[in-house]
Amino acid sequence: MNTLKRLFGLLLTAIIAVLLYQLPVMTSMTVPQKITAIIFIVAAILWIFEIVPLYVTSFVILILEVLWLLPKIEGAKATTFLSPFFSTTILLFLGGFVLAKGLEAYKIDELVAEKIIENTGGKPGITLFAFLAVSGFLSMWMSNTAVTALMLAVTLPVVRKLTDKNYAKALLIAIAFGANIGGMGTPIGTPPNAIALDYLKKAGANVNFANWVLFAFPYVVILIALTWLVLYFLFPHKVDRVEMHVSSDTSKRNDPRVKVIIIVSIITALLWLTESLHKVDAAYVALVPVLIYFSFGILKRDDFNSLSWDVLILMGGGLSLGAAFKASGLGTYIVNSLGISNLSFTAQVALLAGITALITNFMSNTSTAALIIPLAMGLNLDPVHQAILVVAISLSASASMLLPISTPPNAIVYSSGELKVVDMLKAGFAVLILQYTLLLTFERFMIQLIIK
Repeated sequence: MNTLKRLFGLLLTAIIAVLLYQLPVMTSMTVPQKITAIIFIVAAILWIFEIVPLYVTSFVILILEVLWLLPKIEGAKATTFLSPFFSTTILLFLGGFVLAKGLEAYKIDELVAEKIIENTGGKPGITLFAFLAVSGFLSMWMSNTAVTALMLAVTLPVVRKLTDKNYAKALLIAIAFGANIGGMGTPIGTPPNAIALDYLKKAGANVNFANWVLFAFPYVVILIALTWLVLYFLFPHKVDRVEMHVSSDTSKRNDPRVKVIIIVSIITALLWLTESLHKVDAAYVALVPVLIYFSFGILKRDDFNSLSWDVLILMGGGLSLGAAFKASGLGTYIVNSLGISNLSFTAQVALLAGITALITNFMSNTSTAALIIPLAMGLNLDPVHQAILVVAISLSASASMLLPISTPPNAIVYSSGELKVVDMLKAGFAVLILQYTLLLTFERFMIQLIIK
């Protein structure tokens, strides 16, 4: 986008913001809620149309929050909006990038990619499904951020050798969406699941780790299959066979440091898998490869500088926007103003799941779940119906498919430089509709059957 178009886009965005601030619908909001709504709209416009680089939008959000919103919230501190830029999510993200950088620097990723493709016979459809399914399965047990970073390192060697850009886009989106979907499968797969399980246990609902997997795993399998169909047909390609030839330069792969990278990667993965046992947050575990690789010269300063810092800033902006929703009370206002308690149970599920699926694309899934689940728990429902509603909200909170900022996996694959926002938007919208439809027509009855 040239300078003139960028200036025009920024001016138009500012005009839209001023006009929206004057709308009658805003009069029932508090001043902090109105300001947050405008910040949200400005950010959405800038992110969707890429008027400025995505990471610059994060700085726009921060500036508006600190200079405009902060003075209007009594007792609030700037750290509320600043701390998300170096939160545990960002640390986990950083560790995942460093793990992937180690695999890439020593050509280990190319070897892994070749083995995966060998087992698919190089058939493009099967290869696409393999990357989607592997990403989904790993994400059931590990952080979806870490899984995507690792899978990106495996996928990039394939993508860079492809001349068909449509197929390359499908592969990259597959690992992000696979990670998003896979996290729904277990209580430890993603924070919203843990939040939901905690609330339900306190309410006396018969939902535990085992029956969560029992009803969520089939849901994940079906959604992954539907996502594969979407990507396969939405990005038509002319690839007859996916070829992957390992570089003839194997000198780095014979380096003794390769063993260190493999061992550190395995240990890190095991620590992520066993987080419930040792109680060490996955974000702090992610610092293990950072410390080892850079302390002992396995990775160099140039490797550190080449990490996708712009993506970290991008995600910090998304998390900071979520903090503004919570601090201003805008999220609570939106949900409460809909009169949910007066609706039928089916309508409550449809509405809250729909709101969750929409909001989670613009703020963290954890923040979304933490915002909406307590409201659902406040409705006067029996344990079975309450469990159905809360689980529906939890699963919808992981439907972050639309934008690069919607969830870390999306941002990670976007950092490859092979995707445009519109690519993720069209694929994400299709999968979001399928996820929502599947949730309302299938999952509700399965959950009810198992809990009873």
